[in-house]
Amino acid sequence: MAWRPTQHLIEGELDNTQPGKVTGWMRFAGMDETVTFDLKGDFHRDIRGAKIRFTGKGREDDQAAAEYMEGFASHQTGKVGDITAGLPPQDYVSYPYIEIYSDDNGRIVIELDRSQVQVVGQPMPWRESYPVSRQEQARNMAEYLADLSRALGAAGHQAGGSSGSQGGQP
Repeated sequence: MAWRPTQHLIEGELDNTQPGKVTGWMRFAGMDETVTFDLKGDFHRDIRGAKIRFTGKGREDDQAAAEYMEGFASHQTGKVGDITAGLPPQDYVSYPYIEIYSDDNGRIVIELDRSQVQVVGQPMPWRESYPVSRQEQARNMAEYLADLSRALGAAGHQAGGSSGSQGGQP
């Protein structure tokens, strides 16, 4: 389960001009406060070292937005998941995708059209950096799922850990 507030997004900006850190803000229909972000991690290579500004299709008068956004923290801390504008080199997907692992709200995913995103500044040359580690992203997802499992009262298992017998063998 992920929090997917794309339909309520009005506008926002995320900044990765400081290596290892993403900061920014977003405005959502149904929320009086602007949501701020202070995250660890980097954008994908297509926009790493730059800022992105984006607009959504959220409407201030959307009655369902307040109910959906209830409980969404106005200050988000945590880790960057996959954040890309979908530009070459396409290390992940071919469209704008924003994924965050929030300390307060778990996994947050926003998917946009290219026409909704503007790259501000010059990204670092992609040949000078490495793709986002798929192993690190798998660990982020495993942590998120383990936290979710604990919150639901079930036993969580870390990725790569032993879970007893495999292939029918004790």
